[in-house]
Amino acid sequence: MIKDILYLGSQSRSRQLLLDYAGIPFKVLEHGSDESYAHADGTLEHQVTTIAHGKMETLVLPARSEVAPDYLFVLTADSLVKDPRTGEVFGKPENRDHAIQMLEAERKGPIEVMTGCCLRKYMWQQGTWKITEERLWAAGAMIEFYVDAQSIDRYFATRPIAVHCAGAGAIEEHGLAYFKSINGSYTAVLGLPLYEVRQELGQLGFKF
Repeated sequence: MIKDILYLGSQSRSRQLLLDYAGIPFKVLEHGSDESYAHADGTLEHQVTTIAHGKMETLVLPARSEVAPDYLFVLTADSLVKDPRTGEVFGKPENRDHAIQMLEAERKGPIEVMTGCCLRKYMWQQGTWKITEERLWAAGAMIEFYVDAQSIDRYFATRPIAVHCAGAGAIEEHGLAYFKSINGSYTAVLGLPLYEVRQELGQLGFKF
């Protein structure tokens, strides 16, 4: 049976690796969103889903000639970190110093990490791609992630991608050495809640 292809509106290497691990074929689409959570008010769930939806709105969909079937499955996602003690929300750090400030705050106790997803199914109708179904949801976890002051340099040397991660948390590979505990979805912390993605795709008729 021919498998469907998921069009992913994200440049995140972690999200792409997760889809590889799950055996979900995908192609990457660029988005034009600034990924700013400053314009998304409300709960952390509302913020991440609002940003994911905003990314979806900026995607340039492939031409009809580039797609074999007459439908498309498209996914966007965004992750944020929240310090429950102060209510401060962390997106991607501006630079290394900003990343260190985030890591220092995260050493004080558990933090909340949440990823919002926007999934759409499009059909080719009347000469254009038309939205037929849309799913918007979020998943996350409370985690303890402690990069002690003595390990900062080694952490950034081995995980330079940390300056491009929400809350400066790159918990894969060497980053696992500082990952103490989790209560919730591990893959959502990595950037894409795989279980929920598979469930939602299946409900929309995606052929795995």
